[in-house]
Amino acid sequence: MGAPGADLPGYGASLAWSLVSLALVCLAAYLLLRWLGRKGVGRSDDRVRVLGRCYLEPRRSVYLIEAGSRCFLVGVGEGPMTLLAEIDKAAVPAAPGEDDRPGSSLGQALAKLFGRRRG
Repeated sequence: MGAPGADLPGYGASLAWSLVSLALVCLAAYLLLRWLGRKGVGRSDDRVRVLGRCYLEPRRSVYLIEAGSRCFLVGVGEGPMTLLAEIDKAAVPAAPGEDDRPGSSLGQALAKLFGRRRG
């Protein structure tokens, strides 16, 4: 019988085999993701779209979401999402306003819905 450990490869050979194996796994994952992307997996079909958002605080915001032919006002915070209201789709402006601040189009839509002026 030979000495214990005589059949084991050295540290350099183990490292080389590990790197080759890692490269093969990464290549296989890359090719699989490209193939799935071409098949349409993970693509949005635009049935659900975020029309606007308004940040209220660092961890709280309001989203205007279009799902099919309906629009919803959803509150998001530290807990679960909350449905605040269903919005008439005709009241939502088609294009963002001239104000380029984030969430301004949502703010304008809410102001229009509730008859208030934004200041």
